[in-house]
Amino acid sequence: MKYWFLPAVSISVLSLLGCVKENSATSNIVHKDDLAIVDCLLPGQIRKLGTATYNSARRATKTTASDCNMRGGEYVAYDRASYESALAVWLPLAKTGDASAQNYVGEIYEKGLGIATDYSQALFWYSQAAEQDFARAQINLGLLYEQGLGADRNLYRALELYRMASGVDKDAVLLSQDALAALESEKNTAEVALQVATEQSQSLEKQLAASEKNYAQAKDGAHSKALRALYEHSLVDRSRLQDQLDSMALAYRSFSKNLLTGPAAIDMGEPVVVKDINFGRYYALIIGNQNYEYLDDLRSPIQDAKRLQAVLEQRYGFKTRFLENATEKDILLAINQLFGELTEHDNLVIFYAGHGEISSAGLSKTERGYWLPVDAQSDNISHWINNAVISDHLDRLRARSILVVSDSCFAGYLGADNSPYLFGLTESTQSRSSIERGIKRRARVVISSGGEKPVLDGNEAYHSIFAGALIEALEANQQPLRDSQLFALLSVNVGKRAETLGLYQKPEMKPVREAGHEGGSFYFVPTL
Repeated sequence: MKYWFLPAVSISVLSLLGCVKENSATSNIVHKDDLAIVDCLLPGQIRKLGTATYNSARRATKTTASDCNMRGGEYVAYDRASYESALAVWLPLAKTGDASAQNYVGEIYEKGLGIATDYSQALFWYSQAAEQDFARAQINLGLLYEQGLGADRNLYRALELYRMASGVDKDAVLLSQDALAALESEKNTAEVALQVATEQSQSLEKQLAASEKNYAQAKDGAHSKALRALYEHSLVDRSRLQDQLDSMALAYRSFSKNLLTGPAAIDMGEPVVVKDINFGRYYALIIGNQNYEYLDDLRSPIQDAKRLQAVLEQRYGFKTRFLENATEKDILLAINQLFGELTEHDNLVIFYAGHGEISSAGLSKTERGYWLPVDAQSDNISHWINNAVISDHLDRLRARSILVVSDSCFAGYLGADNSPYLFGLTESTQSRSSIERGIKRRARVVISSGGEKPVLDGNEAYHSIFAGALIEALEANQQPLRDSQLFALLSVNVGKRAETLGLYQKPEMKPVREAGHEGGSFYFVPTL
């Protein structure tokens, strides 16, 4: 082994470079503790108001210990093991409404800095700051909702907060494919968990009924009490899971729509002007679902839809788009794309012919109507399109007048409660002034083929009863035709046609109040 020795001169030089003279000034040296971030209470400012002089309130800030000292501030010297002093600094300021202070207080409660972790308090203070558009608090609050800390888990609320914090416009928001995949996975997991919870509560309900029957005979209710406690707990758990699933479904439809791709642009055509009345532009989205992947095929929706498309284009000057055998994504994308194209002067018809269904969801047992895309399955509602989703889109679209014409089972669930009076006020003549009043206000109306009942399909030679009556009424019309007038014709003709077959079918017309119906009317205006 060899040892290497530095020459004596080299050792001397190294010693000189590594030492400090005893008489050197040390006042500019900063100790690492001076660079620690502290919660500093700065002294109030001296202010003048006229001839009066006063001190303003003390101000809280986060800064280094050194800077706090230089500015005459006050802080508690600690090694971050005594965080309760931070709460004493920030809480008074938070109570005055300062968003930054409210966020700091939220972080103290969330992280348990010197105090016990309290997520409900963290949620409260983050919410106070988030309401003032404080981005950091919006992100912090979003994380609590995402993780279900301090409140029930709400993924939709979390995504909304993240969007607001990032400053992204609601209609331009995008999610990465990874985020969408995670969201879809969570939805699937929640659906399975909800199914398990539902089966468990149903089983406990049966056991409880049997136990209470035995209790009445044997006077031993201990087992019944235990079962009832379990049953009530299962109902709470089931309700929580349903709420989470609803939140995820809302998030999915709100944040995934813009990732889909479709036609680059829509040709909306020119406004229809008759006798100097500008009715605006007319567009129709026509959906004919006939050949299903998992359900029984239908016989007439495609021919019904194509014939209606021809009538609207050739006789009424509509620009149209036809979706043949459309999936859930096809339909939602097509409706969503209209948001960027329609204006408050435009008119939209959405015609749907295909399977429809109802389902009771949640503990309220509320019946909801659904359109069934061609990828729908009878025992899985994940691809069914809830009427509430359609209603949400109708509310969001800027079109002045929207008429949904739905030829499917249970289509009446899209509208609000029926009123014989809302559309019953008509004038003896259709004057210019009545038309102008009708097109000034927002209209959101659904005409359904059979209300909340099953309806009749057609066949290869004939249209469905409803579609046939609709097409004939539009072909025969010679003047501006109001939606309520069209419905009156359909109501009579559909009823007569069904009666000749020994059957009963009654169309319905309802406002879609959830979509913002304001009493306006939809007009079909012949251009030939």
